[in-house]
Amino acid sequence: MDANLSFLFAPSGCAVFGASKDPRKAGHQIVKNILDSGYDAPVTPVSLKGDDVLGLAGYSDLADIPHQVELVVMSAPAASTPMFLYQLERRMEVQHDVKALIIAAAGFAEIGTEAGIGYQQALVDFCRRYSIRMIGPNCVGAVDVYEHFNATFIADIAMHPGGISVVSQSGAVGAWLLMNWRSSPAGRVGFSKFVTVGNMADVDIIEALEYVGNDERTRVMGLYIEGSPQARKLVETLGSIAERKPVVVLKVGRTEEGAQAAASHTGSLAGNDAVYDGALKQHGIIRVRTIEELSDTMRSCDTLPLPAGNRFFVLTQAGGPGIFCVDEMAGSGKFSAPVITQASKSKLRDVLPPIASICEPEGHADITAAATARQHVDALEVLLRDDGVDGVFFITVATLFLDLEEMAEGIVSLMEKLASEGISKPVIPVIISGNWVKPARAVLEKNEIPTFESPDRGVRAAANLIFYAESRRSGA
Repeated sequence: MDANLSFLFAPSGCAVFGASKDPRKAGHQIVKNILDSGYDAPVTPVSLKGDDVLGLAGYSDLADIPHQVELVVMSAPAASTPMFLYQLERRMEVQHDVKALIIAAAGFAEIGTEAGIGYQQALVDFCRRYSIRMIGPNCVGAVDVYEHFNATFIADIAMHPGGISVVSQSGAVGAWLLMNWRSSPAGRVGFSKFVTVGNMADVDIIEALEYVGNDERTRVMGLYIEGSPQARKLVETLGSIAERKPVVVLKVGRTEEGAQAAASHTGSLAGNDAVYDGALKQHGIIRVRTIEELSDTMRSCDTLPLPAGNRFFVLTQAGGPGIFCVDEMAGSGKFSAPVITQASKSKLRDVLPPIASICEPEGHADITAAATARQHVDALEVLLRDDGVDGVFFITVATLFLDLEEMAEGIVSLMEKLASEGISKPVIPVIISGNWVKPARAVLEKNEIPTFESPDRGVRAAANLIFYAESRRSGA
């Protein structure tokens, strides 16, 4: 079969089988998302009554659509599969233009019934007969931001271009990730491609990874997976991608109970977790434990430079969060405390309030709540210019007398100035907390500097950057 999956992400014309006028239906949201994404080829709703949807002329039969249709999204119930395939068969006999299917509906082999298994096999047989590629069933679809195409039923996605691509075995986890990004301080996180594979009746997780991993716009690959019958090939594929760009994996089914839940969800075999864990590390693949760590790490890999080493300085305006950060760093086993030069220490004393605690212990400075926005930025510059520092945790807590937006704008200007001089080191801003600090965090995030809600999240992301950088230097 044709291995080119491009028709799933950039078709010349698409149809939605099971389109609906009801905003509460997936068939309505899919049509809306395609239109809202800026897709400029024909979109055709297809339903039993041939209803018009969102101003688009509706049809009752796929075979009657007059213009080209390279992709069909099926959102109708699984029981409508015979009618769906009958209409597709008629279309292929005449137009022969359909190249790909997205089966968003559930109720197929994953539920284990004779009918569900039969419907899924009928789809597979049809696709093989006509060399059509299919993702699903039981998936939420695909997105390509650069091609202005969103064929999912996920509500409220911000289509902002970036370097992150995500392949997910779970539609719900994928939706969780993208909707969280929409609620970030900047209102979006940049990404390139997103695809969920569901039951993997045709396109499996490995083929999806190979395709998306070869996307030149993808700078970091994220994966949510429950299991695969080809575990060795999966890890080798991820390892091959990791030689060119970071790969971040959230692998569930770590426990016996979780493995059983995975089997009941998509029919996947979770496999021995210790074996997976060792194999991923051996290939330089970043494994994460939570959806937050997955998001934080991908965002960091996308926009931050890889550190030259593990010497991260803690620059904090508040004692408690700084100590929390130091504890988390020590617990990770990934960091060492930088020892800055006496000249740098002297400069810090010059730019900071007299009560600041500098390098007691080494690698740590508590600049206190007396520090102004300008002093925050000046201290950061001193540290980034020191050759003994590979990165900085920048921690500050909101106060009524600290202009956080001025501070954020100062950081942006500083990073631009240093970059022009060839100085590029990761800065991990932890700006605490809540709605009060969102405008300042938005300033940074709109300038591709990810921010973090707590020191522990920043530490995990930075530790993963260090792991990947070390694995590349060692040739893993």
